Formats: sequence, C-alpha cells, structure tokens
Amino acid sequence: VNMMDGFVFIDNNIFETLLAISSAEQSKGLMYQNWPPPIMSFVYNKPKINKFWMSNTPSPLDIIFCCNGTVFDINKGEPFSTEIIGSNNNSDLIIELPYGTVKSTGIKIGNKVGIVKPTPYELYKLFNS
Repeated sequence: VNMMDGFVFIDNNIFETLLAISSAEQSKGLMYQNWPPPIMSFVYNKPKINKFWMSNTPSPLDIIFCCNGTVFDINKGEPFSTEIIGSNNNSDLIIELPYGTVKSTGIKIGNKVGIVKPTPYELYKLFNS
C-alpha cells in the first residue's frame, strides 16, 4: 500500500506523516514497522468511535486521539499488545508517533491539531472520489 504523504500540526509542532485514509491502509497501520516507525495519521471523513490495538506492531507508540481539531486523549501503544486502545468518544483524526515524541515535544490534551497538507479541499476530494 503506497500511502500519501502529508503534514500534520499539533500545537506548535509540524510533523511529516503518512496518511492512512482507505480502510486497507487503516487496517494495516504501523504493523511490522521496526523502530523508529514513521509518523502515521489516520484520517476519517466524519467523527466515529475508533479503537486500536498493537498486534504485529513491534515499535512502542504515542497514540493521539483527536476530534474537531483538538487532542482529547493520549495513549501509549505497547509493542505486540492486543489490549484495546481508545475510548467511546468519537474521533476524526488519530496520530501515531514513535513513543516518547509526546513527552519530548510537550504535546498535551487540549492542543489544537490538524492536517496541513493535503488541504481540507484535497482531502474532501479524496473522500468523495
């Protein structure tokens, strides 16, 4: 699966990211990615309950759940864990970063977040093609 590259911002940080948009891309996520994994953003066209697990994922992750442009939950993804990660709150963007990135960059709940590139219009066209 060749995912589209993009950029995401969290507070004052801008990260290059892979965009997981199709259900196939989202199912695979960062499985089988050795350390350090790329940053991956799971983009949904409307808010819904999303839950993750780390089966087949060898690298520890910071997993950031966002909705309507705000970070509302931050979790640690333990390598190979089948524990379910996520709440019953709706999310429309989930960002997976190498574990430790949240601490080193000062990311916290309440931070503003969003996709810089592709633009909202380009994303809209992707979802509606």
